[in-house]
Amino acid sequence: MKILLSVLLLTSFFSSPSCFIKGKGFEGYIFSSDHFVFVDVKGQRYRPDEKDINAAERLLKENLKSVNTPLINQGSKGCPVIHKNIKKYVRQYVGVINENGDKVLWVNFVWKSDADRKRLSEDIETVLDGCSHYWNVKVNIDEEIVYDLRVNGEA
Repeated sequence: MKILLSVLLLTSFFSSPSCFIKGKGFEGYIFSSDHFVFVDVKGQRYRPDEKDINAAERLLKENLKSVNTPLINQGSKGCPVIHKNIKKYVRQYVGVINENGDKVLWVNFVWKSDADRKRLSEDIETVLDGCSHYWNVKVNIDEEIVYDLRVNGEA
């Protein structure tokens, strides 16, 4: 019994809180449902699968430009326009089943050249300022909507 318990504790201690995913034009980390993350979507956390990530990426590709108006903190002082540079970000995906039973992904974006891959795989990257090098958005897969775009400010 003690050996089994020790193995379980070691396995959970060394297991990764995320798993890496790479697709056409995107790469990122999917966080497990039990990894602590504050996301302002009410509901039950879940771990998104590859199908969910591909659906979210398709919706982002189709809708980000229209959601990204009026280009807050973008286009000046070296701050990229996010919908024109979406392939240049590493993502972090957190899944929630909302109060209506819809799958919602909160997606955090970090500019690739600024990304510490090890750190991104272990915890959600939180950066103050940095303009559009750091931003996040919610994607409701079931309703097929992209909303609540938040782009970091400029210092």
